Amino acid sequence: LVIFIFLLPVFFFQMTKSVTNPEELGGLASQMTSDYGHLALQGRMAAATAEPEEIGFQIRTRVQELGHGCIFLVQKAGALQICPTDSYTKRELIECARAVTEKVSLVLSALQAGNKGTQACITAASAVSGIIADLDTTIMFATAGTLNAENNESFADHR
Repeated sequence: LVIFIFLLPVFFFQMTKSVTNPEELGGLASQMTSDYGHLALQGRMAAATAEPEEIGFQIRTRVQELGHGCIFLVQKAGALQICPTDSYTKRELIECARAVTEKVSLVLSALQAGNKGTQACITAASAVSGIIADLDTTIMFATAGTLNAENNESFADHR
């Protein structure tokens, strides 16, 4: 899902760059539409599994808003293809691309908000793994006899 989020701004950049070559806009709009379709599918699954429910609602809403922005962007790209010299339409296309880029960042922030619990679990698991590795290392040294006890007790007595 995040990959699609990062790919969309690339298409918007290419789209605004293609203002000078309007014949490229049709292919870019088609690719963006396809990528948004994948994003919407993944966003639906992310929203369904997000906790709490309000995060899921936020993801769903922001993905829908991004979709509306993509629709306007594709419409402006089509309008520019019809009239490639219209400077007003060029400006509108660039403004739509900026608005869509903002909506992409809002989707990304909603996804990150829904990911906090997962990230906390990953961090905790990493900390526990570190503690286990430290204990394994200590056991290895103690078994080898390199950790000397002060009162002639063996590690096996305490293990």
